[in-house]
Amino acid sequence: MKKLLVWGLLSSFFIPCAAVAAELPSFSSSERIVRIPQITVNNNDLLYDVELQLDFDSGKFSILKYSDTAPSGIAELNLPFKLAMDHTAQIGSTGLQIRFSDVTEDSRCPSDIECIWSGQVVIAIDVIRAGKDPEKITLTSPNVYPIVHELSDYKLELLAVQPYPATGAAIKKQDYRVILRVTPLL
Repeated sequence: MKKLLVWGLLSSFFIPCAAVAAELPSFSSSERIVRIPQITVNNNDLLYDVELQLDFDSGKFSILKYSDTAPSGIAELNLPFKLAMDHTAQIGSTGLQIRFSDVTEDSRCPSDIECIWSGQVVIAIDVIRAGKDPEKITLTSPNVYPIVHELSDYKLELLAVQPYPATGAAIKKQDYRVILRVTPLL
């Protein structure tokens, strides 16, 4: 299913990509491969290390590889990133680290039924700065995103909590993922 999503998303961008591919630093003209470090779709699906092989003659491309997992716990300032439970991301060169430490409540209405109340999800985040005690933050989402929290010089945005509940399917803590973004305060 993910491969179809990636193919559909990327096929709509093939012509613009082909037109500028030669200008991209991640384009290998001899192999006709475009390497894309991260693709974000509706702030919900993040794909990393995407490699496409382009065929300019036929106007087609092949997906050579992609990953659902962010590389090595590093996240870029201003870009969405995905964190698994009990994982930490270093935010660029800011000296800031974000750790997804817990889901304390998930009462969201399952996706396959209709509810009177949409429910909410409550997560715990640890913000770690060099030489300081970790700051514990609780973010509550009533199924409306983004949820924004100010961190002195930065803004932390909760963009999504995954997976979304379904009837009869319990979510184990270790299966939770959050999509976050850290941006400078203006």
